[in-house]
Amino acid sequence: MIATKPNYIDIMSTYWPDIAVSASDPYNYDSLVLNDPENQVLPTKEELDAKLIYILRKTVWKEIMDMRDARRQGGVKIGSNWFHSDDTSRIQQIALTIMGASMPAGIMWKTMQGTFVPMTPTLAGQIFQTIAGSDKYVYAVAENHRQNMILSETPDTYDYTTGWPMVYSESPEAAALVDYQ
Repeated sequence: MIATKPNYIDIMSTYWPDIAVSASDPYNYDSLVLNDPENQVLPTKEELDAKLIYILRKTVWKEIMDMRDARRQGGVKIGSNWFHSDDTSRIQQIALTIMGASMPAGIMWKTMQGTFVPMTPTLAGQIFQTIAGSDKYVYAVAENHRQNMILSETPDTYDYTTGWPMVYSESPEAAALVDYQ
């Protein structure tokens, strides 16, 4: 969630940089004071509030996208094993899937738990399909949060941390291991 909510001075400096203004409380419109009131006009509270909502929505959408991208990279579980889903691993898994039956025998694949499992064409296909399904779900959750956040009058307090699929770091398997892999 937003660490520091923008205030009216922030908005003024971004959208009206030529208007010099100060404030005893930058979050209170009524405390804004023009430094040159004879030659400048203060934007209305409605104008500033509209920009504030725009900035907040843009900031929260960025946070939702960051969470979406982290979830895409957080691994997928197949059976009792977690498999990496970062971009490098995806490329390797796609290559193995394309190889199919011509995949070299004896490939041992390291899981996120640090154990090794035999890689087979079937397992490569399962990983590929599971990642594709996970991506679809993660993008749907992100879009749902985006829509709900846009409808919120207070986007900076909207909780977008719910509804995501579990990733390896949140799993009981990860909690049981010392991270030395």
